[in-house]
Amino acid sequence: MNNYSFGAGDFKLGERVEVITTGQRGILVCEMVHLTGCNTYQVLFPNIPQAYKEEKKKIASYDYLLLRKLKANETVFGIEDSLNDENIFSPKGTDVNSEWIHAAMKENKEPIPEADEAIGAEDIKIQPGTEVWHKVYNKKMLVYFISRDIYSKELLYGMMYMNGNKEVYVNSHSYALIPMEQKVNIYTAGKEKKGPILRRTMHESSNGMSAQDFIRYGGSSSAYVSERYQ
Repeated sequence: MNNYSFGAGDFKLGERVEVITTGQRGILVCEMVHLTGCNTYQVLFPNIPQAYKEEKKKIASYDYLLLRKLKANETVFGIEDSLNDENIFSPKGTDVNSEWIHAAMKENKEPIPEADEAIGAEDIKIQPGTEVWHKVYNKKMLVYFISRDIYSKELLYGMMYMNGNKEVYVNSHSYALIPMEQKVNIYTAGKEKKGPILRRTMHESSNGMSAQDFIRYGGSSSAYVSERYQ
């Protein structure tokens, strides 16, 4: 029985995180479960525009082992260790006064998104590695990842098929797919789930990375890395 699942590293979409290799900080907006069993998160960097597209903010994907949750007093937008009850901005639900939102924006308060508790989200219906028949394309395809965007209740299935010697990629919801058979069985229950880097063996190797390799601009997150992996 395969054991693919969301929520790797106990992260929730909407949480504020830091990329421990670069010190960049952002907000989790999507999680992907890959055929290999490794989970990656998409991180929105509110302060970093995409190249040549000032109106679009940068989003990048990271293995969950490269992320850490920000502490209550750490900021994405503001000055380090400046957070308190008076300068945070966390509108939740739908009954929020618009004047309060405008005032908070003008005062440059730290916006803290509402964490996605995934209540009512669709369960995984088709395992990665399954060959499926796409009802619209009328083709056999292989499921190679599953993703969920923040606040979305439906899962998105990423598939691929061969057209001659080229790989073609298609995304779809489960109701457009008919499972046929499990073609690829990589990640199974009981198999330890690890990302491609920052494994314990790398820290024990003299040629591998160490906690001292991870220094945040203006500060250090090495204590966190040391505690977690050594």
